[in-house]
Amino acid sequence: MSDSADGSAYLDFLFVEGERLGWVFRDRHLYCHRFPEPYPVPGQVGDGVYFNAATASVDKWRRMRKWVSIGFGVMVVLLCLGIIGQGPTSDLGVIILLGLAVMIGGALLSWFNSRAAEDGPVRERERQSRLYEAECADWEERRAQFDAAERRRVDSYLEWGAALMPPTTRRVDIVGGSAWGWEALLTVMGTSMLRTTGAMTLVDFSGEPTCHELVWLARAASIDVTAIRLPDQVGETTLLSEADGQGLVDSLVEAMHGDAPAGRRADRAQDDRILSSVCRALGEDVTIPRIAAAVSVLLDEPGDFPELSEAEREHIGDALFSDEFRRQTHLNLRRIESHLRPLRDLFTATGRREDQHDLGKPGLTCLVYENTAHNVREELLKELVLQGLIQRLVSPEPFVGPLVIAGADDLNHRHIDRLSDMCIRRGVRLVVMFRHLRDSAVRAVGGDVVAFMRLSNHEESARAADFIGRQHTFRLSQLTRTLGGSQTHSQGNTLGFSDQISSGPGPRSVSVGRNWTHTRTVADSGNWNESQSEQRSYEYVVEPRTLQDLPDYALIEVTQGTGRLSVRSVECNPDIVSLPRVTTNPLPDLPLPHPSQAAVQPSGEPPRTLPGQSHPAYDESNWADQRYPEEWR
Repeated sequence: MSDSADGSAYLDFLFVEGERLGWVFRDRHLYCHRFPEPYPVPGQVGDGVYFNAATASVDKWRRMRKWVSIGFGVMVVLLCLGIIGQGPTSDLGVIILLGLAVMIGGALLSWFNSRAAEDGPVRERERQSRLYEAECADWEERRAQFDAAERRRVDSYLEWGAALMPPTTRRVDIVGGSAWGWEALLTVMGTSMLRTTGAMTLVDFSGEPTCHELVWLARAASIDVTAIRLPDQVGETTLLSEADGQGLVDSLVEAMHGDAPAGRRADRAQDDRILSSVCRALGEDVTIPRIAAAVSVLLDEPGDFPELSEAEREHIGDALFSDEFRRQTHLNLRRIESHLRPLRDLFTATGRREDQHDLGKPGLTCLVYENTAHNVREELLKELVLQGLIQRLVSPEPFVGPLVIAGADDLNHRHIDRLSDMCIRRGVRLVVMFRHLRDSAVRAVGGDVVAFMRLSNHEESARAADFIGRQHTFRLSQLTRTLGGSQTHSQGNTLGFSDQISSGPGPRSVSVGRNWTHTRTVADSGNWNESQSEQRSYEYVVEPRTLQDLPDYALIEVTQGTGRLSVRSVECNPDIVSLPRVTTNPLPDLPLPHPSQAAVQPSGEPPRTLPGQSHPAYDESNWADQRYPEEWR
């Protein structure tokens, strides 16, 4: 069988060896590596360009004045040469035109050169921007190719792996959930158990059709299915029909006192003595209808009681107990008769019939309680069925396959513990499903594996979170960041001119002095300080609110006894087998990339979907909208 499911192999992927609760999701994209090349950084305009622009802005007018001076000087020189007859021309107009040409030409040349230097930073930024855009486009193309190659690589990775139960698991407790969730869980878990062990016994006390889907699929897979409706067909089973007299007495006493505290042993002992004496009087043929008839005889109830012979009626009514004992135990007899009367019509008056169905045999055996009413008769029958299971486990006949009890909220925790002990001794896997985490469930829950489904009540979710436990975590409590910077930019221009004329008795002297200074100062500074502090806290492993927000097909599996607490989120939707990248084995261990190299940061360890979130790859309504025949075929 391949590791990928398709529509034609739907049943094959449900009926696979390995007892599992569902599937665990692991996002394959967590194994994608991030593109290693850093994003391009835009180029910076050099300081020299800014310096040249600043210098040109300052020197622009000085250079223009210089060309004006040069033009005047040319005109003076040409005029002097013309006067002495050495110049190219003596025409004043031509000399003026030449001087103006030098002035205007030089000034314009100086102007355009200065403007070009001033616009240098803008042109450099535009050039850097064009270069940056080209580098970004090339980087995006390379990243797209890298990401496409990573997606092709991880597309072959499996995402849904089987949530197998540990091989040493002896008992599984399921708490919470809805009818849809239980139906899905029983389908996934039941099909794997039937394929692994070849047998499964399911006792459904929930009053809802939670096992119809499993029955339908088992029959589609050609598995022998025995479906018994309770309470009407309880007589068609071997429950209590093969128990000896003392075993039947124990079952009846424990069932009648199922809701009584353990300290009320006096009433239990009194009832045990009465029923034991009755069973001894009945001889080898001990059945519940005959016991009920015998108790009615002890109470002098009117009737023929065809279950008893004339000799048995006389012996029980006259010689079994003294009148004083019957008077003192009248309340006990009345209580016993009240419990046994509704059971007379449910069990056959004879011994075991050939058409009775035995429990713990190959195939799927379902005892389904279809009455949703809660009354004393129904509660008594549930306890009696549980006692029958205990007697079946006590018998020397082998019990094949796991035992699943759905809707065990009304059962006494002492009886559940007794059943659990017997299953452990016989090597039978026991699965107990509770709708609520209260009353007897609080005392009974605590097996090797406990799975919590949605708990709508806040008190129950808080109890479940306390059961899962707490752990120390380190949380970021304070973050401090400081950013500081300073920038100083200054420039100055000093232009000076001096003219000094000295006259005296000596020759005349003229001195001219000129000075020009340009100063530019740029200073940048920055500092960055980042600090964080962590505080140790003691928090829930799973928050109560998470348990309240779980979807119908999600559960949180808690496994103990393996040296450390294991908590994982499991999806039990049977329709998952129709998705791609599904395996019927656990997901293989794959090394995650380093966080600095990962394209997707995992939300936690190990990577998994968060409780309460459904994967977008499937829609739960696709499976929930399936319709199956109301009548079992």
